[in-house]
Amino acid sequence: MQTILDDLTVDMDQILAGLTADCDKFELTLAMMKSVIILTSFCLASFAIADGYDRKDFNYHSYKPNTSIGFYTNKACDFINIDHIVSLKDAYESGAASWGASKKKAFANDRSNHAPSCGRVNSSKGSEGPSDFLRRSRDGKGLEYEVVRFCEYVQKYYAVKVKYGLSLVSNDKKTFARCGLNL
Repeated sequence: MQTILDDLTVDMDQILAGLTADCDKFELTLAMMKSVIILTSFCLASFAIADGYDRKDFNYHSYKPNTSIGFYTNKACDFINIDHIVSLKDAYESGAASWGASKKKAFANDRSNHAPSCGRVNSSKGSEGPSDFLRRSRDGKGLEYEVVRFCEYVQKYYAVKVKYGLSLVSNDKKTFARCGLNL
């Protein structure tokens, strides 16, 4: 596939010759303006892509859970915190990247997307979706725990994704089918 940039050649000497040395005002020659605009647009697009996911953009306000029982394990926890059923990173990667600040904040603070979780289980789950979370719970590489409410978690995960119009394309269909959901 050929892009507009494939045929672009930039002679920096010509571009710089088109600029005046006046610090208050830069003037471009008309001939160079198109190249500079294309180059500038490309640089801005590259910057936006490189900028990527930042948890702070979601403006999540944590709160203390009203239980000491972890949702996933149904066991008492030494340390409990709130987990995003659909993680902020997962949401970002499946459609939330294009949202404005107010929708990101609403998503991050929507309690239908929260579950009390034992701190170590939450850390193990990370930003993964259901199939990777289940694999991590029994991979023998550290913290071992049984996710006893797995299908309830998958159903909540699905409901949140649908509610916010987030893509389910990267999710494993078999995992959802095991819990009665067809993707």
